[in-house]
Amino acid sequence: MSFMNYFFTLDAIFASISGFLLYVAPHYFADALFQRQTDGVHWHLMRCVGGQIFASSFVAYRFRTSSPVSQSVCHFIRLIPSILLLVLIFQIQSMTPDLVPTTFLKALKYLMFGTVATHFLFLSKSGWLTGQRLAVENKFGNFLYQLDSLASICIGVAWMTFPKWLLHRQVLVELDESHELLGRVMGANFISSFIVSTHALYFESRNDRNIAVDSRVVCCISILGGQLWSQTYEHWSGNHWIGITLFSTWTVISLIYRSYLTFTTNTKSTIKKSQ
Repeated sequence: MSFMNYFFTLDAIFASISGFLLYVAPHYFADALFQRQTDGVHWHLMRCVGGQIFASSFVAYRFRTSSPVSQSVCHFIRLIPSILLLVLIFQIQSMTPDLVPTTFLKALKYLMFGTVATHFLFLSKSGWLTGQRLAVENKFGNFLYQLDSLASICIGVAWMTFPKWLLHRQVLVELDESHELLGRVMGANFISSFIVSTHALYFESRNDRNIAVDSRVVCCISILGGQLWSQTYEHWSGNHWIGITLFSTWTVISLIYRSYLTFTTNTKSTIKKSQ
């Protein structure tokens, strides 16, 4: 087993455990983070972040034995959100210094700096590889990959910029900076996920392109499940159907395309065997 195989395996284990804990017990982490009793809006946003982290662990684990070109995706999905989280940390320190305990904020800042340095080093060592050829024959798939990338960027930027505006008609609590922070963290993770679909356009391996679809399915199902779970909280209004509809559609499209890939792969295998 190569060093990068070990590295991505450990990365996947850490991300899967932390993502799972945030998903199933967000209230404990939200209370500890903000040093007060939080509400169902905090829990929902924290659960969505947990689902995103869990989906990233899936990417790291599945790509651990892939080519360096495909593995570059694993570095970027750590590098991009770490840089964006550093921006949020500096914003908190200057604008709302009492929002998060200083000790936790400092530890998180060093962790993000370490993550950026580590993955920047690995990318530099590999030569910042990207695919050499666009899979032009995969027209329908390329359309969906680019649509997925576009949705990730637009939704992520919207959450980074206007978290209160996106939430205000869906909730029954007064929103503050703590809700904004969690919404922006979720937005940062959405933005970083665009890299998977963008690079998948140039993956030489069909299996690696399938992994890109699988990772989106895991992320969408996790967030859709979190949205449905949040309906049990009294802090949400009946207007949460907007987000549920969006992710239901995104999930269905991802599942249909993944089923199509499985069907075409099985069909080609059957044809080869019969020849």
